[in-house]
Amino acid sequence: MGLLVKTKLGELNLKDEDVIVFEEGVPGFEHLKRFVLVFPEETYPIGWLLSVEDEEVGLPVVDPRLVRVDYDPEIPQEDLEKLSVTGKEGLILLSVVTIPPGKPEDATVNLLAPILINPTIKKGRQVILYDQGYGLRHKISEELERSKAMV
Repeated sequence: MGLLVKTKLGELNLKDEDVIVFEEGVPGFEHLKRFVLVFPEETYPIGWLLSVEDEEVGLPVVDPRLVRVDYDPEIPQEDLEKLSVTGKEGLILLSVVTIPPGKPEDATVNLLAPILINPTIKKGRQVILYDQGYGLRHKISEELERSKAMV
């Protein structure tokens, strides 16, 4: 059965299985539990984690390994268990992107708090990586240069 949902990107026709449940919400939006992940052609590789409960809430996200090739965070066991997995394999790993208005060249990516999604059971979680050397705002242009030098 289709579900017509208004989102930050307009109306989307979704199926129940498209919805990803964040049991604890995401920081800043703890009251919102149901999201959908879309990757529109116009913004790819940046995708959107859109709330299906509040049409004003949508977070731009990217696979952090596209920005920082050596990004390989250690995920706390407790967080893996809450996603019903024992390791990172098979999980979708995303980071929130911040793009200052009118200054896309100053865009940053949050490597400190990645979003993990278990696509099999449609469950998601944002985790905080303490003591791993990652920050809240890594400038994308600098990370791309750093990564290019490594490859």
